Amino acid sequence: MNPLVNTKVVDKLLLHKLPSFRWIKILVAVGVVALLVYFNRVDTAALIGLGQTWPWLLAAFGLMFPPFVIVSCRLRIILHSQGIDVGFGQAVRWTMIGSFFDLAMPSSNGGDLIKAGFVVKHVGPGQRTRAVVAVAFDRVAGLLGLFLLASVVSVAGWKVLGNMPERLPVFILSISASIGVLFFFRILGARSLYDNPKINSILLKNKWGLRIKQFIGSFNSLREQPIFLITSLGLSVFNHVFWCASLFCISRAVGYAVEPIQGFVVFPLAIFSNIFGIAGGFGLGTVGFDILLSQLLTIENGALIGLLFQGLSAISRLAGLPFYLGTPFSERLTEISNSNSQGTTI
Repeated sequence: MNPLVNTKVVDKLLLHKLPSFRWIKILVAVGVVALLVYFNRVDTAALIGLGQTWPWLLAAFGLMFPPFVIVSCRLRIILHSQGIDVGFGQAVRWTMIGSFFDLAMPSSNGGDLIKAGFVVKHVGPGQRTRAVVAVAFDRVAGLLGLFLLASVVSVAGWKVLGNMPERLPVFILSISASIGVLFFFRILGARSLYDNPKINSILLKNKWGLRIKQFIGSFNSLREQPIFLITSLGLSVFNHVFWCASLFCISRAVGYAVEPIQGFVVFPLAIFSNIFGIAGGFGLGTVGFDILLSQLLTIENGALIGLLFQGLSAISRLAGLPFYLGTPFSERLTEISNSNSQGTTI
C-alpha cells in the first residue's frame, strides 16, 4: 500500500470517520450513564443547583491546566533518561496533542499512540522501539503517581482516616500498586536477572517477552539515574495533587465538603477508574466514581461528581487541538501513521 495513501486514510478515520468499535464504546458509555440517571444515581436537583455554585466549577476547570505543564516536564525527563533529548516546547506540544487524542481515539489512553508517533519521527531509525517504550513508561509513571499520592497521605493521616470504611484495604491497594510495582520492577531489573541467559532465552522467544525486557530496560535507565526516577515520580504525584484539588472543588459545587486527608486517599482511586471508560472516563469511569465515593466517603452523588470531572477534563483536553492543527498537514499525517504502525509494539 502506498504510504501516503495510508496516512490519509488514518487521518480521515481519526478526525472524521470514527471506527465502528469506537461507536460501540460510546453507546456502552451512554447506556451506563443513562442507567445511572434512571436509578437516581445522578441527582437532578443538585445538577440544577450548579447554577448557584459555578465559581467552584470554574476553579475546578482552572486547576486542570497546570498538569499539562507538569506532565510535559516528566515526559522530557523520561525521554532524556532513554537518551532522547527534546526541548521543553516540543514536549509540551506532544503532550497537548496526545491529550487531545485521548478524546479522539477509541480509548482514554489512545493519545499515547499519537504521542509515540511524534517521538518516533523525532528520533528516526534505530531508536524507534526505545521511543515507544519510553512513552508507555511515561504513562505508567503517571499511574504510579496516583497510588503513591494515596499511599503517602494514608500514612501521614492514618489516625484521621479512622472513621473511613475500608481504610486498610484501600491502604494495601495503594501500597501494592505503587511501592509494590516499583519493587517488582526493581527485582526484575536486577542485573543478575535482566542479563540472565536462561531468562532471556525464554523472553526473546516471543514479541511480548521482548517488550517486557525493553520495558524493564526503560525502568533501569531511570533507576540508574536516581535523580531522574525521583523527579519523574515526584512530578507524577504533584500532577495528581491538581487533579484531586479539582475534585475537591467539584464536590463543593455539588454540596459536599470532603476532608482533605480522605479526599487525597480516595480521589486518586476514583481518577484511576477513568481508564476503563471512554474519552476521559465516561461510562465505566462514572460508575467507579459512584461506587468509590459512596462506599468510602458516603457521598451519594458520586456519579454526578464523576460526570462533571470527566466533562470538564474533556473540555480542557480540547486545548490540544490548536497544537495539532498547527502542525504541517503532511507532517501530521506521517506522525499519525508512525504511531499507528508502532502502537502494537508497546
